[in-house]
Amino acid sequence: MPSTPPVSPSAELQEDRSRLLALAGSGLAVGAVAGLVGSAFNFSLIAAERLRGSLLEWAHHYPTLGWFIPAVLAAAAAFVARWLVRRYAPEASGSGVQRVEAVIRGEAGRLNPAVLPVKFVGGVLALAAGLALGREGPTVQMSAAIGDAWARIFRLRPGDHRALLAAGAGAGLAAAFNAPLAGAIFVFEELLRRFELRAAVATLSACSGGLVIMRMMLGNHLVFTVPPIEVDLFPGYFLFFAAGAVMGVLGVLYSHMVVAGLDLAERMRRISPEVQAAIVGAVVGLIAFFAPRAIGSGESEVQAMLDGGHAFATVATLLVVRLVLGPLSYAPGLPGGLFAPLLAIGSAAGLLLGMGAESMVPALVTPLAAFAAAGMGALFVAVVGAPLTGIALVVEMTGATTLFVPLLTACASALAVPALLGCRPIYDTLRDRDALRRADDPTK
Repeated sequence: MPSTPPVSPSAELQEDRSRLLALAGSGLAVGAVAGLVGSAFNFSLIAAERLRGSLLEWAHHYPTLGWFIPAVLAAAAAFVARWLVRRYAPEASGSGVQRVEAVIRGEAGRLNPAVLPVKFVGGVLALAAGLALGREGPTVQMSAAIGDAWARIFRLRPGDHRALLAAGAGAGLAAAFNAPLAGAIFVFEELLRRFELRAAVATLSACSGGLVIMRMMLGNHLVFTVPPIEVDLFPGYFLFFAAGAVMGVLGVLYSHMVVAGLDLAERMRRISPEVQAAIVGAVVGLIAFFAPRAIGSGESEVQAMLDGGHAFATVATLLVVRLVLGPLSYAPGLPGGLFAPLLAIGSAAGLLLGMGAESMVPALVTPLAAFAAAGMGALFVAVVGAPLTGIALVVEMTGATTLFVPLLTACASALAVPALLGCRPIYDTLRDRDALRRADDPTK
């Protein structure tokens, strides 16, 4: 029987090239679908927020009982969102990023296809209710599910399957914040924790495909606008280093609060997750009636912080409310992300530090917007532990390249402090918690 002729090096190289090009094409397709889904999700959230605003405006015409309607509707929306998660896709609970990481690393089984519709509908309901959750978590997990489905439909090799799943997640983040570089960096820094050629090919093409579709549907607009920023050499950069250390401490506190909220929800086993979610929704609905700007993902408040004009007491109050509302909203397991609430808290804390520095150093020329923007990136880094993603995210969302050096300075100390205090990145903690839950109940 004749032996199989050896494959020449040139033939092997050509085969590898063809697979890489095919992987790039798959990445473009996955990214395009992710951009389409992410844009539809964003459209739905915009419509839901407008509806909530109209409802609150109507409710204020009846001050005696007007508070009741927002509370009941928010409770109902949260109840249904949590029921959808428990009934059809338990892995859609919370941010979903930790679940994507577990699947990529082989610690959990494949993503349930039901994640996409459950995360979409449940995410719209939860964010429409005004809970302090972000749209990026649902978008990342839905997009990862798209990459997973594409790889299964076309029966791709395990390595390419893994690359497409991660690429879809990166495209989701890119589409959520109009930040393609941050989406790509997020894949290597947070999801894979290393650089891989095949993942790079899939991720870059997916992020570009996602952004093309997103910009066609929503337009190419910055998420936030900032005034021109110039930072004085001294004491400007020293102040950012100190501010980053404060953000590191705040990040440790916030991480502990998120975990404590989850622990409390698990201990309240006599109360179903749906009822817990409804209670939180009712609380948020009440807050919405009396202080509508204090609820939701907080992106409008971030822009207000960057614009300035808030009094110190107002910013401090918003910071305290957000610190409590974020973990409270996340605790029942509703579908929603952690990123956007972090940006709101970080901008408020950074603005407060800038106001304090301005009062102590009257000659300080660094604008307050720089402190607010650096606060966003530094708190993100302190909680998530992904400095390059945080820096790229803030710069791409604001379009202010002059923020690079302040962000580098603040994020250095913001990354160091949690490590010195023994606080792990939040997604590592959440992934370990999910692994323990799956060990106790394999259906989750």
